[in-house]
Order: sequence, then structure tokens, then C-alpha cells
Amino acid sequence: MAAPIRLTVPGTLRYRPVAVRVVAEAARLVSASVRADPKDQLVLDVRDPFDTAVVSAFMEIFNNIAIHAYQRRGGGTIDIEITLTADDILIEVKDSGRPFDLDNVVPLPTDLDEDALPEGGMGIHIAKTMLDDMTYEPGPPNQWRLYKRLPPAQVAVGRS
Repeated sequence: MAAPIRLTVPGTLRYRPVAVRVVAEAARLVSASVRADPKDQLVLDVRDPFDTAVVSAFMEIFNNIAIHAYQRRGGGTIDIEITLTADDILIEVKDSGRPFDLDNVVPLPTDLDEDALPEGGMGIHIAKTMLDDMTYEPGPPNQWRLYKRLPPAQVAVGRS
């Protein structure tokens, strides 16, 4: 196992692309996905399902922190620690903003259709759906743990 990747960014949406880039590249290290254009290292390419799931879940949590914990005013930081193995990724995200009440997240309706979906509040559901495990501990500091493992078929294929 490699040393964790650590990043601290201001707790605003302006810094989300920086954090997302780091998470996307970390996910790529696990999935060993190939870029659409390997010569262009600057393109953010998350076509691999594993990469897409990790990045989508992380973006939803980052949004919640910047918008709700820091109430769109910043004033704090978001600390990110990414731990990789050959077949999984763990992203720990900490902030010192307002705690989030995970128990107050409105459950999804049992019959999902366009009319039943709420206008907002879907970020937690999206993140949970994309990950194998997600936990939250209110703080200070507030701490999210986002965990995703490669599907067995992808692990079995073998990667370089």
C-alpha cells in the first residue's frame, strides 16, 4: 500500500475542480483506466465506471460541505486523505463547518419516476449509490469516509 495522498483546499466550490482532479487521478491509479488520449495528461477523463462512481460520489460530498457546512461562505478548509490499494480506494474528507444530520435525509420514494423525485437533496443518495460504503461522523471535525472497491471482474483481468 502506498502512502496516503493528502490535500487541503479552501471550503468553497471554487476549489472543487482541484480536489476533483486529485480524486480522479487517484481513482485511475486503482482502476488502471486508459485515457482517451494518453498523450494529453491534462484532460479529465473519467469514462471508466469505477472512476466515474468515485468522482461522482466525491463531488456530491464536496458540494454538501461547501454549500451546507460552510454555507457558501468558505471560512474553513476541506482536508482530503486518499488511501489506495491495488483494488480499492478510501477517501476521508474532513471539515470544520456546520455538522450535517444524516438522519434527516429524506428517503427516496419507493416508486421512482420524474414526478416523485425531489428537486434537491439527492447528493447523499447519489453518493451512497455510487460507493460500496459511506459513513459520516459529525464533528468537529466532521468526517466523511467514502469507500469503493473494484468489481471482481476488473480485479481478475489483471492490470499493469
